[in-house]
Amino acid sequence: MPARRLLYLDATGLTAYRWQSGRLRVEGEYAAEPAGVTAFGEYIAREHSSVFYLLTDYAEEGYQVEQVPHVRGSDRSALIKRKLVQYFFGTPHALALSLGRSNEGRRDERLLLTALTRSDQIEPWLDALHAAEGQLAGIYSLPIVAPQLIPLLGISAPHILLISITRGGLRQTLFEDGRLAFSRVTALATGSIDEMAITCAAESEKMYQYMAGQRLILRGSRLTTLVLTHPAQMTAFRDVCTDTPSLHFEFVDLLALAKTVGLHTPPHDTRADILFLHLTAKRPPREQFAPESDRHHYRLDQLRFGLRTAGYVILSAALLFAFRQAVDYHSISQRTVDIVAQTQQDRQRYDSMLQSLPKIPISNDALRALISRYDKLRSAEAGPEPTYLLISQALHASPRVDIKRIDWQRDSSKDTKGGEIAELHAMLPLSMAGDPRSQLAAIDAFAEQLSARKLQVQKLKLPFDAESTKSLKSSTEAAAQTQSPQFSLRISRSLP
Repeated sequence: MPARRLLYLDATGLTAYRWQSGRLRVEGEYAAEPAGVTAFGEYIAREHSSVFYLLTDYAEEGYQVEQVPHVRGSDRSALIKRKLVQYFFGTPHALALSLGRSNEGRRDERLLLTALTRSDQIEPWLDALHAAEGQLAGIYSLPIVAPQLIPLLGISAPHILLISITRGGLRQTLFEDGRLAFSRVTALATGSIDEMAITCAAESEKMYQYMAGQRLILRGSRLTTLVLTHPAQMTAFRDVCTDTPSLHFEFVDLLALAKTVGLHTPPHDTRADILFLHLTAKRPPREQFAPESDRHHYRLDQLRFGLRTAGYVILSAALLFAFRQAVDYHSISQRTVDIVAQTQQDRQRYDSMLQSLPKIPISNDALRALISRYDKLRSAEAGPEPTYLLISQALHASPRVDIKRIDWQRDSSKDTKGGEIAELHAMLPLSMAGDPRSQLAAIDAFAEQLSARKLQVQKLKLPFDAESTKSLKSSTEAAAQTQSPQFSLRISRSLP
């Protein structure tokens, strides 16, 4: 962060301070003359990297309360600009403070228009700042900074008059509901404590009469007046500033207040210059008098700072991402090394197990084919039940066929894909012994039933001699047979 430097400007000249952690140190005093302005420019050139806050303490200030329609955005800005030019023509150092909205009628907005009316007293110093490329954060006045003190004083009143003494004189600032309403400065001839006390009492009464005449306060009301004093000089003020029907004085310990706001270089007397300087550096008010042209170098530095910050953020993010990637890469590399080592160990263990197995008189390929064939046989349907079931269904459709025996076996020949073979031995009824034609018809009908169930049928033996050179015997010639006709079939079924 750039260093903060404070410039206190009054009618006699300018004093430069270095502010750091609540401590103020004088770095230069420059008279309001050409030689002083030149020396000030050289000081700014040496410290041009710092941020400067200019605090003015002039009697030449203007205040005007105006009631305007409640508008927003660009319309409000244009309205305020027109009002400022109307009341403070010729000075660029003017601003408007909102006093809230009225509770009556159309609820217009109340504005306090204020300006530093003698621009010629400020311009030489601003020209020196600009020439040396000084970074001016803003131009402030004591009344703009003073509202920060009201919440700290613990006084609850609709109107409060704050008396503070600075090198510029005795300043009287009126607050309405905690907001700035008016301020004026009375010059001091000698600056003695007695003069301060007497002027405080007299000017407070004049201030009351003026504000009552301007209807800033109600005539006949009692105004609470707070006097900032050093505890060593408080008695002198108490003796002179006594309560009246229109004024009620309360005295604020300047040292205790400085400690409350975090000022570590407390005032040595009742002058409160460094208290307002500290408030300006610690909590700069949002409202200030400098136009954007006077803050050009400050805005450029803010832009540079923003770009540098963005660059640092991007660089930090890139470094963090690169670090994360490096960590991930290292982790993956380590896991890869571990996996390779584990694979080598597993392979060595596998090779060792293979070496320990007994040697077999068959090659690995033949053994692999044998095991594959074995697994295929194991996965196939086991037993003759499916074939028997199909034969049973065919028998049910052929009631004249009677089974004597079935010889079942698995066909594992190389020429087939694998199947089942059943040699069926059956017989026909005895009544059909003398009728070969009926026997053949019954056997064929039974074979057709088997074929309908996707079984391959081959006739092995018939109950009669069916050679073409021999003729079938008649039923009369076979009538003397006493044994049932018998036949054999070979039934095959392919496995899926």
